[in-house]
Order: sequence, then structure tokens, then C-alpha cells
Amino acid sequence: MKNKILLTLVTLFVGTNSYADSDMELSQKANDPTASLMAVQLIDGYISDFYNTTEDKTGNSVSLRAAYPYTMGETKHILRVTQPYTTKSPSGESGFEDMTLFDMALYPASWGRFGVGIVSSIPLADGNKQWSVGPAIGFVNNSLVKGVNIGLFNQNLFRIAGDDNRDYIRISSFQPIINYSIGGGWNIGGGDLQFIYDWSSSQWVSLPVSLQVGKLVKFGNLPVNISTQYQHNFEDEVTLGNGLLAPTSKNTFTITAKFLFPKF
Repeated sequence: MKNKILLTLVTLFVGTNSYADSDMELSQKANDPTASLMAVQLIDGYISDFYNTTEDKTGNSVSLRAAYPYTMGETKHILRVTQPYTTKSPSGESGFEDMTLFDMALYPASWGRFGVGIVSSIPLADGNKQWSVGPAIGFVNNSLVKGVNIGLFNQNLFRIAGDDNRDYIRISSFQPIINYSIGGGWNIGGGDLQFIYDWSSSQWVSLPVSLQVGKLVKFGNLPVNISTQYQHNFEDEVTLGNGLLAPTSKNTFTITAKFLFPKF
């Protein structure tokens, strides 16, 4: 009888640890843009204040982002589409923003993985009908410390067709990746941190710092990573030309629900 009880306790202990390790691994993948993981994200970003506007101006946008892993030949890919919608802006305008499509081929390494791909922007926003495309590259090291992702993700967009009456789109974004899955489903990191450089105007248009805290929870058998992020942008003088400054975000608060489908 004692042996059966001991065996049951050992089984429960091992099973609990396996479940925890599985959750930690899934939490780590959920915060890795190069992970081969099917996911759907709902993102709400609230901008509490802007540079170069009156004090009472705020903004808000919601985004739908879907990632789908697939295999071409012997190479794994991750296909991702992002569609933002502005609900409030300093100008009072709202509507769809440009859609972003992204495809990256993934290559495993002893320290993690790296990827090479292509990113494109489909013009849906009013008044900016430019098609753009460019290279993307990224890597993630997940072997330094258990539960830690460290890496860099770079995307570049250059105008290939569309409206000639506007400055051509020539931008590069750099996303440092740092995230720590601390156990119990909790994770902390930099979140969606985008340093953006505009080659057309030769200036940085976003120089942020941020902190994101999230937790992996389950609704039935569906894992969902729910996170909140605070971001402060230090770039306060984005020029429009002729001495004009653009209204740029200062402080942003973001809530994200990322639905994960690890079996697909």
C-alpha cells in the first residue's frame, strides 16, 4: 500500500514538472517572432500623449495578427499577416492602416535559430497608395539560459509602385528580442520594441524603450498568452519638412491576447 502511494506521489510530481516545462517552452515560443508556432493575436494600443500636439490629444489602434507555420521542401517557414485599424488619432481620422505581409524561412542552429525572408506592405490606408517590399532577417538565441530569448529582428520596406506625389517609403525597423519565461506561465521582456529609421528623411522616427509582462493561461485546451506593455518613445522631433514637426507617440500602453495553436 505504501509503495502504491509513493508511486502515485512520484507520478504526480513528474507529471506536474513535465506540464510546467511544457508551459515554459510554450511561453518562450510565444515571445519569439521566429518560432514555428501558429498563433492569432488581438492587440490594442492606447497612446496617452503625443509630442508636438496639444496636451489633450490621444490615440488608439487595434490590430489583428496571424502567424502560420508551413514547410516548403525541407525548409520551415513562418507566414505572418498584420492588419491594424486606427480608432482614434490626433487628426480625428480613423480607418484601416496598411496591411503587412511577412514570410521567413527558418534555419535551426546549435544556439537557437535564424531566418531570412521578405516583408511587404499593401496600401489600405487613405492617402498613401504605395506598394513596398524588402528583405527581413532575424535570429534568436535560446540556449544561454533556460527560458531566455535574446535576438534581433530586422525588416525593411522600399517603395516599388504607387503614388508618386508622396515621399517614397524607405524605412528599416530593428526589433531587439529579449524575453524571460520565469515559470508558472509568467514572462517578462521588451515586447514589440521597434526602432524605426526613415531613409527618405534621414532620421529616426521611433526610439523607444518598453517593458512587457505576460502570463500564459489556458481556456480549456486553448493556451493564450495575455500581456500588457508600457512603451516610451524618446524621438520627439520627427520633421515633416518646411520646419514642421510630426505628432509622434510619447507613451503607449498595449494589451495583447495571443491565442496559440501548438498542435498545428
